[in-house]
Amino acid sequence: MSRLRKLKNRPKSPFTVHLSGPEKVKQYVRDIPLPARILIKKAWPGPVTILLPVAGQFAHRSLHGKAIYRRIAPAGVVGLRCPDHPVAQLLLKRIGRPVLAPSANLAGKNPPTCAEDVLTQLDGRIDLLIDAGQTRYDKASTIVSFKGSGYKVVREGVYDAGAIERMIRRRVLFVCTGNTCRSPMASALAKKMLAERLGCSVDDLKSFGQEVISAGVFTADGRAATGHAVSAVAALGGEAGKHRSRNLTGRLIDSADLIFCMGRSHMNEVVRQAPDAIGKTFLLDGSGDIEDPIGGDSQTYLRTARRIEQALKKRVKENML
Repeated sequence: MSRLRKLKNRPKSPFTVHLSGPEKVKQYVRDIPLPARILIKKAWPGPVTILLPVAGQFAHRSLHGKAIYRRIAPAGVVGLRCPDHPVAQLLLKRIGRPVLAPSANLAGKNPPTCAEDVLTQLDGRIDLLIDAGQTRYDKASTIVSFKGSGYKVVREGVYDAGAIERMIRRRVLFVCTGNTCRSPMASALAKKMLAERLGCSVDDLKSFGQEVISAGVFTADGRAATGHAVSAVAALGGEAGKHRSRNLTGRLIDSADLIFCMGRSHMNEVVRQAPDAIGKTFLLDGSGDIEDPIGGDSQTYLRTARRIEQALKKRVKENML
């Protein structure tokens, strides 16, 4: 570590921990902010370094201890990167311990893009060089810092600030049949939960990069939610009075990052229209279909809304929503 600090002329600032896979982030940080989880899902493996706050110790017990914490996160922030290169991933998997590493250049010099460039700067200063070919990019990684529900692009690199903003945006789509009962209730309750998690109002969700919408596989555009659905959502603290139905289309499916369906028939229709959507399409309630309350009384709708609410809470715990 001391040789590395001397080589990079970095006496205090910590080095980035390199991970063999995106899932390894959970070993370091227990509570990952929602925008960071979205960026990890879209950008890793890849040229993005993410800075996350850690509260006193890392999540996994194998990383507990003041000495390792001081080395990796002396200021209470850990820098994490998941490289998109098979050789790097294999090495990180084989080592199985935290690997702290900087770019392979002297302070103030451009990051190298091939082994020859490394030797130009570091020949005689390093013990080993593994030549895995030309780098895919000729720029440094982008560094993004997260705190609470906010983020800051500390350094633009392969991705500029605009690209990071687009990656952090997320559209969640709920699907039912007529888009006047179940999916509007799910959408309204999901907005309420997301706003509470992000510490913002429902109206401000878009400014936090979150959009929640719903659609029906067999409906006409512009229909209001049923009165019982609006009342059931209101009883649970949500608002569905402004809802207007929309028909499910291939374009809508393609634009969504995550799709939750009320029943298996809705999943089948999503995949029929857009086969590539199978990996992002799920039943909202994994235990089975949420039955259509259409034609039922107010208590039927309230029971349906409560089941939707419980399914949403479970999806939140699973870090899906």
